[in-house]
Amino acid sequence: MRSRHSGQNSGEAGNAMLYVLIGIALFVALVFTFTKSSRFSKISTEDAILQAQAITSYADKINGAVQSAMLQSGCLSSQISFENSTVAGYTNAGAPANKKCNIFDLAGGGMNYEAPPAAAIDTVAATAAGFPVSYLFSGNVCVDNIGTGPLATCASDGLGNEELLLIVPFVNATVCAAINKVLENKTPMLQDSGGSFDGTKFTGTFADGFALGDGGFTTYPTGCFQSTGGGSPGNGYHFYTVLLAR
Repeated sequence: MRSRHSGQNSGEAGNAMLYVLIGIALFVALVFTFTKSSRFSKISTEDAILQAQAITSYADKINGAVQSAMLQSGCLSSQISFENSTVAGYTNAGAPANKKCNIFDLAGGGMNYEAPPAAAIDTVAATAAGFPVSYLFSGNVCVDNIGTGPLATCASDGLGNEELLLIVPFVNATVCAAINKVLENKTPMLQDSGGSFDGTKFTGTFADGFALGDGGFTTYPTGCFQSTGGGSPGNGYHFYTVLLAR
């Protein structure tokens, strides 16, 4: 017959073994979580490059469609239309009725309107600033060292020196850095303080409003920059490309 003392030792040994097994299980779970996190971090960096390439590639296609409409179809800059069935507000009353100057029409540029990659957007910042997740086509921003408008006066000089821009408002910081890397821009993070752009959509009219340019970054016709300080759109990171320099 077993003694009571022997039974207690057996129970204590069993409990100790249980604690050891629990400890091993927790250690394995910790290692798995760390490995998974590291792998996801690597994928996140790779994804940023892919998203940057998707944005810049689409911008190149839009640029090509605009140039084709102007050079081959004889469209004036004021006739270019970005009207599409997805985002309202781009109807250009001055565009020809045959739609040869409509970028998102088979009779014109033949482009399909696409939204920028959702994972590339800082949706929190965009929502707070009131910007939708979409490409913005604008004609009220002049870019320093691009075209004829000097940075100090072009935002308010009453002259037709604003550029036709494609902008992706509020990309996340990682994608912004990846865009500049893909473009091989020498300045790794471009910056612009004060007002940079608002949500005004191009409908055939260029107007004073905003200027991009702090330092030398605006020598780039395409890039991603950080807006800081006061003014629209607020603090954030934004892709831009010049479709037409003026």
